[in-house]
Amino acid sequence: MGVEENLTRKGVGFYFYYFTIFIFIFFVLINYFLPVYSFETININLMISIVTFLFGFLITISFSMIWSRISSLKSALAIETGRLVSLFELSKFLGKEFSFRVLQNIDNYTVNTLRDYVHYEIGRESIYSIYEDVPLMEIKNEVQKNSANSFLYVLGEWETLRETLEYLTRGGLLWTIKFTNYLLASVLVILLFLSRGDVFMNSLFIVLSTIIVFILLIIEDYEDLRIGDYTYNISNSEQIFDLIGANRYYPKNLLGRVELEPGKVYRVGVYDKKIKKEKVVNMKYNPSRKI
Repeated sequence: MGVEENLTRKGVGFYFYYFTIFIFIFFVLINYFLPVYSFETININLMISIVTFLFGFLITISFSMIWSRISSLKSALAIETGRLVSLFELSKFLGKEFSFRVLQNIDNYTVNTLRDYVHYEIGRESIYSIYEDVPLMEIKNEVQKNSANSFLYVLGEWETLRETLEYLTRGGLLWTIKFTNYLLASVLVILLFLSRGDVFMNSLFIVLSTIIVFILLIIEDYEDLRIGDYTYNISNSEQIFDLIGANRYYPKNLLGRVELEPGKVYRVGVYDKKIKKEKVVNMKYNPSRKI
């Protein structure tokens, strides 16, 4: 496949927490354009204290669960990269045809899991294909015999690790915790809204309400692997592509998160609406070219 297009701009990586600025403007508008309400029979300050404590407690638990998942995922991704490197290097001792097939399967696996990283099971076929290619191994001497044994051992370890990655990339907060977070956040914003009346409380409503929404959105970004740990998978994938001598692949939506070198050719996954499938196109990055 030759170079078909020039890649002139990368776009911007999108995160949910970018909406915070619009939320801030929204709170400013409702603060100044909606009337102030007074409830003498309700101790709003006490209610705010109680809800704030509960909200903070659950948010702490939520972040703790997220960080635990992220830590495990980072470790698993690093180990997986080591497994892939080992498989590729060991395959070189087992015949050109077998080594080439391993290279292709590793490339397919890396492309597929980077394309749809929240569904790691998409890489199963690549692993199964390596098992199917085992009869192609050339075992004519002691070195090849030892290499074959090591290769099969690493392959078995990789399969177990992949199951772990499937679980970690699919995992997320319990819906009950998320529902309670949103419920408490809504109640807290309403209480802050009702407590308005002077310049200080108006400002407090705007700032705190915006921060509350920011916290909820950044949790969504971490849950969807938009930020944090998955940059490690992009970096690891780049390492694999460089090792096997293939052009680096990126889904188009990831271009805003990576550094591209001018003049270098990349494989870019572009979704084709006509065939409703991603099309991989070789593109040369040329940021100075006018569109």
